[in-house]
Amino acid sequence: MRKYILNKVDKILSKVNEPEDGSVSLKEFLIEYDYATKYLSRLLKVRGMTMYMLLFKQAYFEEGNRKISMKLSELGQNLLSDLGKPMSHDVVKRGINDLVKIGIVEKNPSRPGQINKYTVKLPSELRQVQEFIENDRNSSEEVYDDSRDDYYTDKAKRLEILKRDEYKCFYCLCDLQQDNFYLDHIFPRSNGGHNWKTNLVTACRDCNTRKNADDAESFLIGNYRKGLFLQSEFLQQKKELDRLRSEYEEIKQRHANKELS
Repeated sequence: MRKYILNKVDKILSKVNEPEDGSVSLKEFLIEYDYATKYLSRLLKVRGMTMYMLLFKQAYFEEGNRKISMKLSELGQNLLSDLGKPMSHDVVKRGINDLVKIGIVEKNPSRPGQINKYTVKLPSELRQVQEFIENDRNSSEEVYDDSRDDYYTDKAKRLEILKRDEYKCFYCLCDLQQDNFYLDHIFPRSNGGHNWKTNLVTACRDCNTRKNADDAESFLIGNYRKGLFLQSEFLQQKKELDRLRSEYEEIKQRHANKELS
């Protein structure tokens, strides 16, 4: 939803010129609003959070200036107590002090009798919020590790192997279709081989039957000696087999090390 709204905003802004008055753009306003509700809310209690959102709206949406003047009584009129009445001056003052304490609002010096002046900071200016943003960004950039997924029994993943091997039998290079291919384990399951993608290759019915649990490289060499493909094709298949076996062993070792640590 956030991405959808920001894309819509980009389309709108491409047709208009935004004011250059030292405030924030509409897109920046929406992003900071998102930061406030998602991250700043973790640092403030309900009262303080509500007060900040009122100040944030006043500063960046209504006035277009981070420095605003506001009476505590005006702020209290927008907030109701548990009794359904506007919050008292003291309650509002404590809420403002909570905002000043964490550094999201600065109270500017003013003379007695003058209207209170505040500098309303953006959520992204707080160190704690910056850390929240960075942690979420790092989490979202983590790539899902499918190296140990079951590619043998999952129909969709089986097709990924077929596409990877270009719809050909790995051992004889005959053409295959989605309805007539098999998957063969490089390291046989009878010897502890896993259903990982690095341990699977496509095979036709004949090769899958004849190979059984034999060594993959030996079977490939046997088919080459029978003249089922050219030397250049054999060398290419041998290279791919070496790559898959190497990756398979690396994955096994990597996860074995994790379990020991």
